[in-house]
Amino acid sequence: MLIPKLVGVAVVLVVVGASAASADPTPNTPSCVINRLTGQCDVSVGDDGHPPTESVTSKPGLKKPGRSACVFEGQVVPCRTADGFFDAASGCYLTPIDVPRSLVNPADASQYPPGTKFYDCWVILSVVDGKPEGIEKFESVIRRPGQTRTIDPREAARRVVRTMNFIAPQLGVSPYVQSAGQVGIVNVPIWMWVTDPGATTTGPQTKRAAIEGVGIEATGTVERIEWAMGAGTTVTCKGAGTAFTTAMADGKSLKDMPSSPTCGYKYAKTSRCEKGGTFTVTATAYWNVHWTGGGMEGDIPLDFSRSIPLQVTDLRPVLVDPDGGSSTPSVAPQSCSN
Repeated sequence: MLIPKLVGVAVVLVVVGASAASADPTPNTPSCVINRLTGQCDVSVGDDGHPPTESVTSKPGLKKPGRSACVFEGQVVPCRTADGFFDAASGCYLTPIDVPRSLVNPADASQYPPGTKFYDCWVILSVVDGKPEGIEKFESVIRRPGQTRTIDPREAARRVVRTMNFIAPQLGVSPYVQSAGQVGIVNVPIWMWVTDPGATTTGPQTKRAAIEGVGIEATGTVERIEWAMGAGTTVTCKGAGTAFTTAMADGKSLKDMPSSPTCGYKYAKTSRCEKGGTFTVTATAYWNVHWTGGGMEGDIPLDFSRSIPLQVTDLRPVLVDPDGGSSTPSVAPQSCSN
């Protein structure tokens, strides 16, 4: 156990980055399951297994997470029914088919350019209490290459978001007492911040792309960063936090150390009884990617995490002999059974 003197203790800035096991990950995609210790993608999953929560609205700024809607002649209608997905351009619910219904000989479909897509159309005639009413048309909807709305805009948005570059942020935690172990101190303010803020770690970032004729614009922003301190407490911070510098500690004793103005914490106990003698501090950046395109808009939530170990200790006094010697009081070790 380190036993520093209470008088004249200096405080130095130490930024704790990822260890060898948590080096910079390959840029993550929203189809990844992120390892909270490394920030890396462990398992890829499809949209069917883990569909994104979406909110699509008819009014800008109005978001209802977990719900979807489209607009037909100023009225909100479902984006998908048993008759297919909503297509604003044709006013239909579309279902993909192999050849147009109007063709007597299916082989005649070869007259259309490669890449042409065909759909059955359930055309909307009216909307009553938010429920579309209509009929199935005999004529198929035909979309040649380059024409708009050949796929569900939500699927196009997912594809665009998968191409965006998201990375779990690197973490800074301070201050520490000056010692070989670089440990934190009980009841001394801890500052937390992101050491590499930018478009990929804290946002915002925007991506524009056309997917099978549907133009999508997606903008991702970090709504919050949650710091799980490893002591049963989570601290929610709105931004990247404020970096601690040694100048902030100049001339100050530990009891006068300032707290972070944006993202901080104080430990009430040491990490001695934790596994490995350290707390695992995990910061999770929660993103929201808002997208528009194809007459629709929506939101896709994502999160990316990184963890670091942090040892926290308390200070014990050293008795100084007036004759120049020193003695350390005998302190029985505390039990970790509780």
